[in-house]
Amino acid sequence: MKDKIAVLGPTGTFTDIATCKYIEHMGLDAEREFYSTMRKTFSAVGTDCKYGVIPIENTLDGYVQIILDLLATTELKVIHEIVLPIRFAFVANCEAMDEVETIYVQFKSENQCTEFLETFDGAGIITTASNSQSYNNLVKDQSKAGAIIPMHMLHGNETFKLVIEDVADSLDNHTRFIVISKNLNEEVEVDKPWKTSIVVTGDNDRPGLLADILGLFSSSDINMKSIMSRPTKSGLGNYNFFIDIDGCYQKDPGVRAAISHVMDKYEIKILGSFYRVGS
Repeated sequence: MKDKIAVLGPTGTFTDIATCKYIEHMGLDAEREFYSTMRKTFSAVGTDCKYGVIPIENTLDGYVQIILDLLATTELKVIHEIVLPIRFAFVANCEAMDEVETIYVQFKSENQCTEFLETFDGAGIITTASNSQSYNNLVKDQSKAGAIIPMHMLHGNETFKLVIEDVADSLDNHTRFIVISKNLNEEVEVDKPWKTSIVVTGDNDRPGLLADILGLFSSSDINMKSIMSRPTKSGLGNYNFFIDIDGCYQKDPGVRAAISHVMDKYEIKILGSFYRVGS
């Protein structure tokens, strides 16, 4: 029986493309199972599906906050990451931009195309759950409407009266996807740059809290790649700190020692060690 991979759907999304790239690169005999929300995608991993693929960070829009919360509150582990270039086009069923009355755009895509959207005067923005929904809504709409869609969707069967390519705020736009599983990555012999993600829960807010956590890694000569805070939802001023560091927890003694030092003072959870697939 083929393994199943939970994918934030529907088909044709950037997550779907990232999943296909992952399956091909890893040589997996797996089939995609599509889910309508990020929470449902998470819930399927370890039950109906062996793996899951989820977007976690975008160049222009930053981290996907619900993904950080789900990583902090579930036992799933990050085992790989995939990075895709992200390009958007604007399409419309009218011939000029000043004729557009309504624009369909997915909520994350909207944040990546703010400069272009601000050029419209008076057009109503309708937020959608997916880029595919934006596309489908426009195809069905008989009024003077437009949509922001991924560039790869231009290769469909529909012919639009107006097409404007590359409408994102920057051409250097990428999204990072993570592959999640019930267990840590066991491929410790892979000779690639590894990262380890952890979440540290601080005690009650106090001066120097974050500096103390960071200092423990610095004193262990561990390079930190990124840090992001999210409320613990247990009271104002209490935060989870999501930290990416260089190295593999499973195979690097220095990484394990540094994390052990942090564990002596704070509650810490290993989110996984992983490397980038396909690049």
